[in-house]
Amino acid sequence: MTTPQTQLANMGSADRSVVAASQYTFEALAQIYNQGRVDYIVPMPMNARRMEEYVRFYDVALDASVVTLNGDAEETGIGMLGRRDARCWVTRLGVIPERRGHKVGQFIMETLLTLGKDRGATLAQLEVITGNEPAHRLFRKLGFEPRRDLLIIRRPPGAVKDSLPAYTPLAPEDIPLCLAQRPDQASWLDETPSLLHAGQLEGLRVGDDWIIYRKTAVQLSSFVLSEANDPTALIRCVHHRYPLLDTKIENVDLSRWPAYQAAGYFEAFARIEMTCLL
Repeated sequence: MTTPQTQLANMGSADRSVVAASQYTFEALAQIYNQGRVDYIVPMPMNARRMEEYVRFYDVALDASVVTLNGDAEETGIGMLGRRDARCWVTRLGVIPERRGHKVGQFIMETLLTLGKDRGATLAQLEVITGNEPAHRLFRKLGFEPRRDLLIIRRPPGAVKDSLPAYTPLAPEDIPLCLAQRPDQASWLDETPSLLHAGQLEGLRVGDDWIIYRKTAVQLSSFVLSEANDPTALIRCVHHRYPLLDTKIENVDLSRWPAYQAAGYFEAFARIEMTCLL
Protein backbone atom coordinates (compact mmCIF):
# COMPACT_ATOMS: atom_id res chain seq x y z
CA MET A 1 0.00 0.00 0.00
CA THR A 2 1.37 3.39 -1.00
CA THR A 3 1.29 5.96 1.80
CA PRO A 4 1.37 9.75 1.19
CA GLN A 5 4.95 9.79 2.50
CA THR A 6 5.99 7.04 0.07
CA GLN A 7 4.31 8.83 -2.82
CA LEU A 8 6.14 12.06 -2.04
CA ALA A 9 9.45 10.28 -1.66
CA ASN A 10 9.02 8.83 -5.14
CA MET A 11 8.62 12.34 -6.56
CA GLY A 12 12.05 13.46 -5.41
CA SER A 13 15.57 13.05 -6.79
CA ALA A 14 19.17 13.26 -5.54
CA ASP A 15 19.19 17.07 -5.56
CA ARG A 16 15.65 17.77 -4.42
CA SER A 17 12.95 16.14 -2.39
CA VAL A 18 9.52 16.89 -1.04
CA VAL A 19 7.94 16.47 2.39
CA ALA A 20 4.26 16.63 3.29
CA ALA A 21 3.37 19.88 5.04
CA SER A 22 1.63 17.76 7.67
CA GLN A 23 5.11 16.88 8.99
CA TYR A 24 5.66 20.51 10.06
CA THR A 25 4.15 22.65 12.80
CA PHE A 26 2.05 25.64 11.83
CA GLU A 27 4.79 27.90 13.16
CA ALA A 28 7.38 26.24 10.91
CA LEU A 29 5.07 26.42 7.89
CA ALA A 30 4.50 30.12 8.52
CA GLN A 31 8.25 30.74 8.75
CA ILE A 32 8.98 28.93 5.49
CA TYR A 33 6.13 30.75 3.76
CA ASN A 34 7.32 34.14 5.03
CA GLN A 35 10.86 33.43 3.79
CA GLY A 36 9.49 32.58 0.36
CA ARG A 37 7.39 35.76 0.17
CA VAL A 38 9.89 38.26 1.61
CA ASP A 39 10.24 40.02 -1.77
CA TYR A 40 6.73 39.38 -3.06
CA ILE A 41 4.77 42.09 -4.91
CA VAL A 42 2.25 42.32 -2.07
CA PRO A 43 3.62 41.22 1.34
CA MET A 44 1.29 38.79 3.11
CA PRO A 45 3.12 37.67 6.26
CA MET A 46 1.65 34.92 8.41
CA ASN A 47 2.14 33.60 11.93
CA ALA A 48 1.26 30.21 13.38
CA ARG A 49 -2.29 31.21 14.35
CA ARG A 50 -3.07 32.69 10.97
CA MET A 51 -1.60 29.67 9.20
CA GLU A 52 -3.73 27.31 11.27
CA GLU A 53 -6.84 29.38 10.51
CA TYR A 54 -5.96 29.48 6.83
CA VAL A 55 -5.74 25.69 6.68
CA ARG A 56 -9.08 25.31 8.45
CA PHE A 57 -10.99 28.07 6.65
CA TYR A 58 -9.99 27.00 3.15
CA ASP A 59 -9.94 23.18 3.44
CA VAL A 60 -6.20 22.97 2.89
CA ALA A 61 -5.10 19.33 2.84
CA LEU A 62 -1.77 19.25 4.64
CA ASP A 63 -1.01 15.73 3.40
CA ALA A 64 -1.32 17.07 -0.16
CA SER A 65 0.59 20.27 0.58
CA VAL A 66 4.37 20.26 0.41
CA VAL A 67 7.68 21.68 1.56
CA THR A 68 10.58 21.14 -0.84
CA LEU A 69 14.19 20.45 0.16
CA ASN A 70 17.46 20.72 -1.72
CA GLY A 71 20.30 18.18 -1.73
CA ASP A 72 21.55 19.59 1.58
CA ALA A 73 18.12 19.01 3.20
CA GLU A 74 17.47 22.78 3.37
CA GLU A 75 13.91 24.01 2.84
CA THR A 76 13.59 25.67 -0.57
CA GLY A 77 9.89 26.39 -0.88
CA ILE A 78 6.31 25.65 0.01
CA GLY A 79 3.01 25.06 -1.74
CA MET A 80 -0.42 24.24 -0.40
CA LEU A 81 -3.45 22.56 -1.88
CA GLY A 82 -7.09 23.08 -0.92
CA ARG A 83 -9.53 20.29 -1.79
CA ARG A 84 -13.30 20.39 -2.30
CA ASP A 85 -15.06 17.61 -4.19
CA ALA A 86 -13.46 17.33 -7.64
CA ARG A 87 -11.64 20.67 -7.40
CA CYS A 88 -8.32 21.63 -5.94
CA TRP A 89 -6.90 25.08 -5.22
CA VAL A 90 -3.21 25.96 -5.31
CA THR A 91 -2.21 28.52 -2.69
CA ARG A 92 0.56 29.78 -0.36
CA LEU A 93 3.17 29.11 -3.06
CA GLY A 94 6.62 30.53 -2.36
CA VAL A 95 10.29 29.82 -3.03
CA ILE A 96 13.02 31.13 -0.71
CA PRO A 97 14.92 33.80 -2.74
CA GLU A 98 18.47 32.57 -2.18
CA ARG A 99 17.41 29.04 -3.17
CA ARG A 100 15.66 29.92 -6.42
CA GLY A 101 16.93 29.28 -9.92
CA HIS A 102 16.55 25.50 -10.06
CA LYS A 103 12.92 25.34 -11.21
CA VAL A 104 11.79 24.86 -7.63
CA GLY A 105 8.52 26.67 -8.29
CA GLN A 106 7.74 24.43 -11.25
CA PHE A 107 8.62 21.35 -9.18
CA ILE A 108 6.25 22.47 -6.42
CA MET A 109 3.44 23.15 -8.89
CA GLU A 110 3.85 19.85 -10.73
CA THR A 111 3.90 17.99 -7.42
CA LEU A 112 0.73 19.72 -6.18
CA LEU A 113 -1.13 19.05 -9.43
CA THR A 114 -0.13 15.39 -9.33
CA LEU A 115 -1.29 15.10 -5.71
CA GLY A 116 -4.57 16.81 -6.53
CA LYS A 117 -5.24 14.54 -9.49
CA ASP A 118 -4.33 11.42 -7.49
CA ARG A 119 -6.89 12.47 -4.89
CA GLY A 120 -9.71 12.75 -7.41
CA ALA A 121 -9.54 16.37 -8.57
CA THR A 122 -10.41 17.07 -12.20
CA LEU A 123 -9.97 20.85 -12.03
CA ALA A 124 -7.26 22.97 -10.44
CA GLN A 125 -7.62 26.69 -9.77
CA LEU A 126 -5.49 29.49 -8.38
CA GLU A 127 -5.10 33.26 -8.31
CA VAL A 128 -2.02 35.19 -9.37
CA ILE A 129 -1.42 38.86 -8.66
CA THR A 130 -1.67 41.00 -11.77
CA GLY A 131 1.86 42.00 -12.76
CA ASN A 132 3.55 38.88 -11.39
CA GLU A 133 4.75 37.87 -14.83
CA PRO A 134 7.14 35.02 -13.81
CA ALA A 135 4.35 33.23 -11.94
CA HIS A 136 1.85 33.94 -14.71
CA ARG A 137 4.20 32.45 -17.32
CA LEU A 138 4.77 29.36 -15.17
CA PHE A 139 1.05 28.77 -14.70
CA ARG A 140 0.37 29.17 -18.43
CA LYS A 141 3.18 26.70 -19.15
CA LEU A 142 1.49 24.17 -16.87
CA GLY A 143 -1.85 24.51 -18.65
CA PHE A 144 -3.66 27.17 -16.62
CA GLU A 145 -5.89 29.60 -18.51
CA PRO A 146 -7.21 32.97 -17.27
CA ARG A 147 -10.84 32.86 -16.15
CA ARG A 148 -11.51 36.37 -14.84
CA ASP A 149 -10.01 39.42 -13.18
CA LEU A 150 -10.61 39.97 -9.47
CA LEU A 151 -10.04 43.03 -7.30
CA ILE A 152 -8.83 43.41 -3.73
CA ILE A 153 -10.51 46.53 -2.43
CA ARG A 154 -10.46 48.59 0.75
CA ARG A 155 -12.48 51.26 2.49
CA PRO A 156 -11.11 53.21 5.47
CA PRO A 157 -13.32 53.84 8.48
CA GLY A 158 -15.81 56.62 7.96
CA ALA A 159 -19.41 57.54 8.60
CA VAL A 160 -22.07 57.32 5.90
CA LYS A 161 -23.80 60.68 5.53
CA ASP A 162 -26.24 59.84 2.75
CA SER A 163 -29.81 58.89 3.53
CA LEU A 164 -30.29 55.15 3.65
CA PRO A 165 -33.21 52.71 3.51
CA ALA A 166 -34.32 51.04 6.72
CA TYR A 167 -32.41 47.86 7.53
CA THR A 168 -32.63 45.12 10.14
CA PRO A 169 -30.02 42.56 11.28
CA LEU A 170 -30.30 39.05 9.88
CA ALA A 171 -30.95 36.35 12.46
CA PRO A 172 -27.99 33.93 12.75
CA GLU A 173 -30.09 31.04 11.48
CA ASP A 174 -30.98 33.00 8.34
CA ILE A 175 -27.38 33.50 7.26
CA PRO A 176 -26.79 29.94 5.91
CA LEU A 177 -30.16 30.11 4.14
CA CYS A 178 -29.21 33.33 2.39
CA LEU A 179 -25.78 31.98 1.45
CA ALA A 180 -27.46 28.97 -0.14
CA GLN A 181 -29.24 31.42 -2.48
CA ARG A 182 -26.20 33.50 -3.38
CA PRO A 183 -26.17 34.40 -7.05
CA ASP A 184 -22.48 35.06 -7.62
CA GLN A 185 -19.66 32.71 -8.56
CA ALA A 186 -17.39 33.30 -5.60
CA SER A 187 -13.67 32.68 -5.55
CA TRP A 188 -12.34 29.95 -3.24
CA LEU A 189 -11.65 32.52 -0.52
CA ASP A 190 -15.29 33.54 -0.31
CA GLU A 191 -17.15 30.39 -1.23
CA THR A 192 -19.83 29.45 1.25
CA PRO A 193 -17.75 26.69 2.94
CA SER A 194 -14.93 29.20 3.49
CA LEU A 195 -17.27 31.71 5.09
CA LEU A 196 -18.97 29.15 7.32
CA HIS A 197 -15.61 27.76 8.44
CA ALA A 198 -14.36 31.27 9.28
CA GLY A 199 -17.51 32.22 11.19
CA GLN A 200 -18.14 35.64 12.75
CA LEU A 201 -20.75 36.28 10.06
CA GLU A 202 -23.43 38.93 10.33
CA GLY A 203 -25.98 40.25 7.89
CA LEU A 204 -28.53 42.96 7.18
CA ARG A 205 -31.83 42.81 5.41
CA VAL A 206 -33.16 45.74 3.37
CA GLY A 207 -36.63 44.95 2.10
CA ASP A 208 -36.27 41.76 0.06
CA ASP A 209 -32.52 42.23 -0.31
CA TRP A 210 -29.74 41.20 2.03
CA ILE A 211 -26.00 41.52 2.59
CA ILE A 212 -23.75 39.19 4.63
CA TYR A 213 -20.27 40.05 5.86
CA ARG A 214 -17.60 38.89 8.28
CA LYS A 215 -16.95 41.11 11.27
CA THR A 216 -13.97 40.88 13.58
CA ALA A 217 -12.97 43.34 16.30
CA VAL A 218 -10.95 45.45 13.86
CA GLN A 219 -12.14 44.74 10.33
CA LEU A 220 -15.03 43.95 8.01
CA SER A 221 -14.53 41.52 5.11
CA SER A 222 -16.14 38.91 2.87
CA PHE A 223 -19.22 40.76 1.64
CA VAL A 224 -21.92 38.69 -0.09
CA LEU A 225 -24.82 40.56 -1.69
CA SER A 226 -28.16 39.38 -2.99
CA GLU A 227 -29.22 40.45 -6.48
CA ALA A 228 -30.27 43.90 -5.31
CA ASN A 229 -31.66 46.78 -7.33
CA ASP A 230 -29.29 49.10 -5.43
CA PRO A 231 -26.27 47.11 -4.18
CA THR A 232 -24.50 50.32 -3.15
CA ALA A 233 -27.25 51.02 -0.62
CA LEU A 234 -26.69 47.57 0.93
CA ILE A 235 -22.97 48.22 1.24
CA ARG A 236 -23.52 51.66 2.75
CA CYS A 237 -25.90 50.20 5.33
CA VAL A 238 -23.06 48.03 6.66
CA HIS A 239 -20.79 51.07 7.01
CA HIS A 240 -23.58 53.04 8.64
CA ARG A 241 -23.80 50.26 11.23
CA TYR A 242 -20.00 50.06 11.73
CA PRO A 243 -18.48 53.44 10.83
CA LEU A 244 -15.28 52.87 12.84
CA LEU A 245 -14.16 49.62 11.20
CA ASP A 246 -11.66 49.28 8.38
CA THR A 247 -12.79 47.08 5.48
CA LYS A 248 -10.84 44.80 3.17
CA ILE A 249 -12.61 42.61 0.63
CA GLU A 250 -10.72 40.13 -1.52
CA ASN A 251 -11.46 38.78 -4.99
CA VAL A 252 -14.34 41.01 -5.99
CA ASP A 253 -15.66 40.29 -9.46
CA LEU A 254 -15.40 43.29 -11.78
CA SER A 255 -19.18 43.32 -12.27
CA ARG A 256 -19.56 44.29 -8.60
CA TRP A 257 -16.86 46.96 -8.56
CA PRO A 258 -19.05 50.00 -9.52
CA ALA A 259 -21.29 49.42 -6.49
CA TYR A 260 -18.32 49.28 -4.12
CA GLN A 261 -16.63 52.25 -5.75
CA ALA A 262 -19.79 54.32 -5.24
CA ALA A 263 -19.66 53.35 -1.54
CA GLY A 264 -16.18 54.82 -1.07
CA TYR A 265 -13.87 51.89 -1.84
CA PHE A 266 -10.53 52.01 -3.64
CA GLU A 267 -8.63 49.30 -5.47
CA ALA A 268 -5.61 47.95 -3.57
CA PHE A 269 -4.43 45.48 -6.22
CA ALA A 270 -5.80 42.91 -8.65
CA ARG A 271 -5.57 39.17 -9.23
CA ILE A 272 -6.19 36.88 -12.17
CA GLU A 273 -8.16 33.73 -11.45
CA MET A 274 -6.88 30.80 -13.52
CA THR A 275 -8.06 27.22 -13.99
CA CYS A 276 -6.59 24.02 -15.41
CA LEU A 277 -8.14 20.67 -16.28
CA LEU A 278 -6.32 17.72 -14.70
